[in-house]
Parts: sequence; structure tokens; C-alpha cells
Amino acid sequence: MGCDASKSTDVIENEEIESDTFDFTDTQIDTIRSTWPILACDMADIGSKVFLKIFIDEPKLNDFEENELLKHPPFIDHVTRFMQIIDYLVENLDQQNSDFHQALLMLGAKHATFPGFQVSYFTVFNKALMEVWESAIGEEFIPEVQQCWTQLFAYIMRYIVQGYDLYFSECQDEIIENKT
Repeated sequence: MGCDASKSTDVIENEEIESDTFDFTDTQIDTIRSTWPILACDMADIGSKVFLKIFIDEPKLNDFEENELLKHPPFIDHVTRFMQIIDYLVENLDQQNSDFHQALLMLGAKHATFPGFQVSYFTVFNKALMEVWESAIGEEFIPEVQQCWTQLFAYIMRYIVQGYDLYFSECQDEIIENKT
């Protein structure tokens, strides 16, 4: 029986994936890029704050104490990869490509394989991002800046959630196929 992590390869080839992208205006790109250095100056700290906020809001997602977590290599690796994704997106907003969309789809499908993970946790993630970004950017986090980052996070979440949903769709199809 399938529905294992390798099944996510099939997910990204699914023709149901919408090919349109979020278009960012030059002003939005400039706004995101002008505030990113504030966050990028200490990506490990900012990324850690995002995930610690998630674990405060959803304690069942984490089994570690905060001080243990901050020294836990898989946590540090996860935070680093997450911030590198944001960095890559910021640098390439004007050059959206399908390879990156597919990577986000795969990331969503991977989360679908985590026992007990629910799609609603992505909302918690989005909320944590906005709260940490607002705190880090400070007085420069005016409504226009917030709107630009909100759009970027919506762009990310769109593909991650789509990958998550497609993974389960593939699993349902496989279950039905195995019953016939």
C-alpha cells in the first residue's frame, strides 16, 4: 500500500495544479526587498523566533523545551532551510519559476506525511510569520509593508497547502484503486 513519502513525486506532476502565479508589482518587490535586510541580518534568530512562536501557539507540535530546541541540530537545520527559502523568494520575486513552485508543492506533500500534522497548522505558521516580522521590522512595518509580506506569505502557503491537499488526493485515489 502506498501513500508514503515517495508518492509526493506523483503529486507535482498532477495536471490539476494551477499554473498561474501571484504577480508582484515593482513597488511590492521593492518594499519586500527593502525590509528583508532587517530580517536577514540574523536569519537564524528570526527563523527560530517564528518556530518558537508556532510551538507556543500549538504546543503539541513540539516535544522539546525551548533551550533544548535552540541547541537541537534538526531544529537549527529546519530554521536555516526555512529562512533560505524566504531569501531565495525575495531575491527571485521578479523571476517566479515552476521549479520553485514544485519545491513548495513537495514541501506541502512532505508535511502531509508527518503523523498528526493538520492543514490548519499552516494558518498558525502564517500568523507566527506576521507577528515575528512585525516585531523585527518595527516602526517600518507600516500597512503597505504588511500587505506586501502578507501577499508573499499567501503565495508560499498557496503552493504548500496545494501540495498537502494533492498528497491526500493521491492517497484517496490509491485507496479507491486498491478496492476495485
